[in-house]
Amino acid sequence: MIEKKIADKIKFIRKRRGMTLAQLGDETHLSKGLLSRVENNLVSPPIATLSKIAHGLEVPIGIFFEDVDTDQSKFAVTHKDDRCQVVRAGRKMGFVYYSLTQLKSRHIINPFIVKYPIIKKEPDFFYDHPGEEFFMVLKGEVMFIYGKEKIHLKEGDTIHFDPSIPHRGQNIGDAESECLVIVVGEHD
Repeated sequence: MIEKKIADKIKFIRKRRGMTLAQLGDETHLSKGLLSRVENNLVSPPIATLSKIAHGLEVPIGIFFEDVDTDQSKFAVTHKDDRCQVVRAGRKMGFVYYSLTQLKSRHIINPFIVKYPIIKKEPDFFYDHPGEEFFMVLKGEVMFIYGKEKIHLKEGDTIHFDPSIPHRGQNIGDAESECLVIVVGEHD
């Protein structure tokens, strides 16, 4: 359900700005085909892709999670059981993202809990997007790949970085790992 709302919001904002899919593709360096699949809810984009789309549309990433039928608010409480899953399980590595905020007004930080499954094979993909990012291991162990660096992070360890450098986290433990990820959007 939330993926459909995100897809509809992207299409609405793009059309309101008078942009074609090709123009948005030029701004985001994403293919027109991928953007079409996102807008038609055939693909659930990861946070890095949403961040690129937000940057291309010149809106904060949080706008995609706003509920247009709800009053704007200055604060939002999100109880643990009310977290919204924003990326489907089953992606290349099975990452699961949960939004930690349901703030309806514009904001520049977007906090998530990311669950990393146990993996058998090291993935070969990376994320890159504008802004800033903060990453904290809450449970388990993660190998954080940042450019050519490999950084071993254990429970309680953090990294604050420029996410325009290709990066990814991957579980290296015997159990699922869980991380707090805060993405700060870049806005003009």
